[in-house]
Amino acid sequence: MFFHFFRTHGHSAVHTPRMSAGFALLFALLLSTLPLNARLMLRHGDQVLSPADTVRITVVEQRTEYPSDDPANPDPFTVVDFKYPDLASYTVGTDESLNAPLDFSALVENVSDFSLQWCGLTHECNFLSDRGDHETRNARLTAEKPRLPLELEGHFEANRYGHAVARLTLTPTAPAEASTTYVVRFTYAAPSALPRIATPLPADAVLYDLTGRRVVRPLPGHIYLRAGRKFVAE
Repeated sequence: MFFHFFRTHGHSAVHTPRMSAGFALLFALLLSTLPLNARLMLRHGDQVLSPADTVRITVVEQRTEYPSDDPANPDPFTVVDFKYPDLASYTVGTDESLNAPLDFSALVENVSDFSLQWCGLTHECNFLSDRGDHETRNARLTAEKPRLPLELEGHFEANRYGHAVARLTLTPTAPAEASTTYVVRFTYAAPSALPRIATPLPADAVLYDLTGRRVVRPLPGHIYLRAGRKFVAE
């Protein structure tokens, strides 16, 4: 019978093969219902980030110049965009594979005077506009989806430079480990240190030399003006 896990021999218990199989089955059932290795962490790609270190993300200002189509104002105009290199590769997950779903909460707190925009985990965007603003979101990790995108940005305005700082706390719903807290710092530096990308003006824009005379055929190496911009002919 399956219930005969052991038989006595003198004063000692002798394990039978059925006993070993029964314990193995019971252990497997327990494993299938408990999340193992449930330590939550932040990753950048495949790199595990340490809570002891500040996560530093540089915000790149991109100024794109476009030609004007307004006859009353022919000067080109500039559009300022903000880029977050590699931001999409930041994910929340665990240090090892999961044997069962893991429910957890993620708390984002704004600890600076710049706004944060958080869209992660639930794909619903919300602004944390003031210092002290915070929001907790609940999510689940599974073997099929072991990582979720963080989708957190420092939100800036043109010509307002500084640092947006967030505190991210990850907590398992059924605590297998203590909460893990990260500091994420977004830096928007002054434009002198940033590349500027310009969209070329139309090739038929009128060309002038530095004395203001119209030029039909530019000479290589000479400086000319086109739509108010200097450039060196090649």
